[in-house]
Amino acid sequence: MKIEDLDDVENEDGDYGAKQLQIVRVDEAKRLLVGAGARILFYPTLLYNVFRNKIQSEFRWWDEVDQFLLLGAVPFPKDVRRLKQLGVGGVITLNEPFETLVSTSLYHAYGIDHLVIPTRDYLFAPSVSDISRAVDFIHNNASCGRTTYVHCKAGRGRSTTIVLCYLVEHKQMTPAGALEYVRTRRPRVLLAPSQWKAVVEYSMHRQPATIHSPSVDAVMITKADLEGYHSTFDDITSKELVIVPRMVRARPIIARLSCLLASFKVSGVYGHRKANKHKIVELKLFNESNFALRSFGSLPVVPDRSPRE
Repeated sequence: MKIEDLDDVENEDGDYGAKQLQIVRVDEAKRLLVGAGARILFYPTLLYNVFRNKIQSEFRWWDEVDQFLLLGAVPFPKDVRRLKQLGVGGVITLNEPFETLVSTSLYHAYGIDHLVIPTRDYLFAPSVSDISRAVDFIHNNASCGRTTYVHCKAGRGRSTTIVLCYLVEHKQMTPAGALEYVRTRRPRVLLAPSQWKAVVEYSMHRQPATIHSPSVDAVMITKADLEGYHSTFDDITSKELVIVPRMVRARPIIARLSCLLASFKVSGVYGHRKANKHKIVELKLFNESNFALRSFGSLPVVPDRSPRE
């Protein structure tokens, strides 16, 4: 019986391995097919983009997304000088080798750093590690006041994936908010499902932003701020902590004495003689309450005004 169970497990493992192998083969076949199509369509689509750029003013080759960030299409060698004039200090290329029109050596000749992340067009996205490299590259350049130009072939999918991840991490945007914002800067951006999935997954794995809490902010108090107080700067805190419970304990005593004084005042309508006695009692009680409250530190000293015999 145990031998049959083990055989069943081995059969299940074998079926699972066969399925995984089939998936890998399908993905590889799709990758090869898309790669062949990308090679065939590269120059026709490139010429189409150049034509639209010439006849449509709103069809720009690149657009400014952030202060130190440009998003656009594949540059030509003649564009390198112009990019340098715009303050570009780094270029991220998402193209495969057959799509790349500017060599790394030409960028370096103009003092521009070049990060190459070859990514297949149409249905594919950069890996998480490659996205992290690109985001750090943009952030480091921006910290030095240098602009980064991120491009693929048309500046729509692969390069937009990198830009969205940068906005999510360093501009605290959501993936949807970042995409909506980029579309206001470059309306023709369009992501494949795999590219959008990469942005969402990257946003889930990024470090959470630090939440600002004003309740723990430190407040600087100088000695000049404490002028006019009788307590010194060193013992002000300890004395305040002692005074607070005294005030709390004194409140019930004040309430009781107020009730007693009110009752004696009401009884003062019964005759002139009784009124004089009650006044004497009121003053004595007032002096006693004054002494009690003074011992708690909540009232100033009031002089004794009881009639002398």
